[in-house]
Amino acid sequence: MLVRVGFLDDGSLLGGIYTAKVVNIVKSINAAFVDIGTGDYLYYPLDDNAGKHIYLKHGNTEKVCEGDEILVQVSMDPIKSKKGVVSSDITLKGDYLILNRSNEIGISKKITDEELRKKLIGELGCIKQKDMLGAIIRTAAESAEPGMVSEEAKNLTDLYDSIIKKASTSVCKKCIYAPNRNYISDIKDIILKNKYESFSVYTDLEDVYAELSEKIEKRYLYFYNDNMLSLDKLYSLEDKLKKGFNKYLYLKSGGTIVVEPTEAMTVIDVNTGKAIKGKNVQSTFLKINKEAATEIARVIRLRNLSGIIIIDFISMTDIEKVNELINHLRSQLGRDETMVKYVDITSLGLVELTRKKVSKPLTINMF
Repeated sequence: MLVRVGFLDDGSLLGGIYTAKVVNIVKSINAAFVDIGTGDYLYYPLDDNAGKHIYLKHGNTEKVCEGDEILVQVSMDPIKSKKGVVSSDITLKGDYLILNRSNEIGISKKITDEELRKKLIGELGCIKQKDMLGAIIRTAAESAEPGMVSEEAKNLTDLYDSIIKKASTSVCKKCIYAPNRNYISDIKDIILKNKYESFSVYTDLEDVYAELSEKIEKRYLYFYNDNMLSLDKLYSLEDKLKKGFNKYLYLKSGGTIVVEPTEAMTVIDVNTGKAIKGKNVQSTFLKINKEAATEIARVIRLRNLSGIIIIDFISMTDIEKVNELINHLRSQLGRDETMVKYVDITSLGLVELTRKKVSKPLTINMF
């Protein structure tokens, strides 16, 4: 089953740290637009970054002004006609920590052992000593070897200091730091979070194999070199892509799903299709709806759909069965690496979701 797809180099700016020039201040929305040298101006919300500006060149006022040079990190890629977003809240992602400029220490809610929580927080002394710096302790820290969290905290603070130092002597509109490419970060997260009972990475590209060899343990990595049968053919990737990105998705129960992206939102419709209703109509509807919910959660991740998502499930009159469906949908959405929020089910039976926008949605034409 195809759950996630992407590109080795998708052109994403996400996570990159740049020296930027302020080219415009728009008072009506209390925002600035900055140039980082990528050919388009990016949005810098002043309210969100109040008190956190990292000036590299600045006038004598307390406010951000046109012509100022600041250090920023890309927090959202440009999507269609929407500008990309940058922030002065620099974050550096490690295996066990995310370093940020919050001045606070947070910890994953999934780490429930109170003694362990106190111990992990206690290992972040080098971060607590730094003005403005904070961190979020990731779930993976729960299984970290002794001393690894404190070691990573020191490495991340050293990296942060080196970025600030490099930026202070750099020319404007230059990339100071680029994170791991997305596919590498995704693979590392899967391994660290132990998401699957078994996990392996196969590649037939020598440069990718060499790059991954430096990032993950060799026991997960395999180089495929069968000249008689390509990886594409072995796993029927082309066929799975076409089915995964099709407008119409067909369920084993006989039901169908229709996915319609629009400019404002994505609309998803669930139909009974060829499903046999049987004697207990409500139970049949619940079965189709739950199967559709599982498939919809997968498709949202696969296509990287974001923003407002409206789902029109098959109508059910039994409130208990409706609640069972919603609980099942929420559990499936919980597998998503990107934040998905269940909003409500309307009086018309339409389920409302929102998914955080961080990068471009995918279409079959991209492949």
